[in-house]
Amino acid sequence: MINILGFSWTTHILITVIIGLCVLSQTLALGSTFYSRMLNIELFFDNLLELSILLEIIIFSLMHGQIVNGFKNGFVIPSGYENARILFFLIIIILALIVSIIKRKISPTIILIPSLISLPIIEKFLGSVYIYFFISSLLFFFQRSINICIFKIKEIKTNISALSVKNAIDTLHTGVLFSEQDGNILLINYQMQNLMFALTGNIFRNSIQFYELLIKNKNESNYKIVELDGQNVYILSDETAWMYTKTDIKLKSKSYVHISFADVSELWMLTCKLQIQNQKLNNISDELKKTISNLHILCKEREIKNAKIRAHDILGQRLSILLGNIQNKKNIDSDFLKSLSINLLEELKEERQEIDAYDELKSIVKVFDAIGVVINYEGKLPNDQNQACLIIDIIREGSTNAVRHGFATQIDIKMEKTKHYYKMIITNNGHTTLTPFIYGSGIKEMKNIVRTQGGILDILQYPVFTLSVLLNGGAKYD
Repeated sequence: MINILGFSWTTHILITVIIGLCVLSQTLALGSTFYSRMLNIELFFDNLLELSILLEIIIFSLMHGQIVNGFKNGFVIPSGYENARILFFLIIIILALIVSIIKRKISPTIILIPSLISLPIIEKFLGSVYIYFFISSLLFFFQRSINICIFKIKEIKTNISALSVKNAIDTLHTGVLFSEQDGNILLINYQMQNLMFALTGNIFRNSIQFYELLIKNKNESNYKIVELDGQNVYILSDETAWMYTKTDIKLKSKSYVHISFADVSELWMLTCKLQIQNQKLNNISDELKKTISNLHILCKEREIKNAKIRAHDILGQRLSILLGNIQNKKNIDSDFLKSLSINLLEELKEERQEIDAYDELKSIVKVFDAIGVVINYEGKLPNDQNQACLIIDIIREGSTNAVRHGFATQIDIKMEKTKHYYKMIITNNGHTTLTPFIYGSGIKEMKNIVRTQGGILDILQYPVFTLSVLLNGGAKYD
């Protein structure tokens, strides 16, 4: 061992560092062995063996320190500690054999090889090369303790033990707390401690104080309470949601309290979105109900309006016939008056869609021809039945007004369509005037209907009374 004095000071520092690492790693190995599983005879002797190896490493450190310190003071001192070296070697032999027998493995006895280097007789036998075996033994102790630490950590993670259960609970995202009935906390994980502090600003040692404070809601500035599936949910300042539950657990005739906080942030967000969607749906439902109610009213009003227009047109047409006969000084007897009323009610009740537009146009021409009024028309009606009926209504109303108010005897109708519009012009040879024209109810209704379809209905009084209709999108009338 004295040969170490020939090494450089850097080498001495390196050996000191190796010894320090050995002490640290062996201490960790001893701790991991102690906490890896419940105490039993095997674990007891395992711990004693690891403790004796730690003391053996300290003996190595004392040997190195005595020679280096003596050299610094100008003395060459032997490594010393012969009795302690022999004693700890014997202890390691005994413990290694016991552990080997208990485990039924030969591997624990391997530690005897590096421990053998501590014996004074081995130091004398190896002479100048002893220092190399000394360093090799330290490196062996270091590697062995590191391997033990790695193995024990894996064992803690994979085997069930008090420590592994605690580690498993600490990794849970759910806050977990177990306590006795008097509030004494037996087990609490990190998440529950974090939630305690977030909810109350304190970490409690007594569970009763904690949940009573939650019930009293004295820290509502830190959270807000909502209800989800009948359970209280605490919404924290970071917008996370935690469901609180408290239950009693019986184990071996003794009762315990279990408090938990489950993270329901995602479920709460979905619930909020669902509530918003439900509110929107309710609003839409209310709007639809109002719309349906309005539609019912509008449909009713439209049917009444259509009936008025229908009655106005048919009655106006028959009155025009009567007026024409009066103007022509024809004989008006009871048979003629009866003929005007024949099928009047049936015609008023008749559905508009059941009458072909061209047939109705021919009927109008025939009726007016009977009273001496000639209707000439040129062009085609729209193919769309509703649009064609609108044009027929305008023709009937315009013709009736021409006969009633202008005493016309000839009515000319020109219908044309292009790619962009459909146009109809009605002129007559009746009397006209420069007095501003006042729209009657019939023309006024027609004008409104045309406007709702994006068209224009206009009247020109001079020089010839002209009624024009312009509808957009002529292509759809093909």
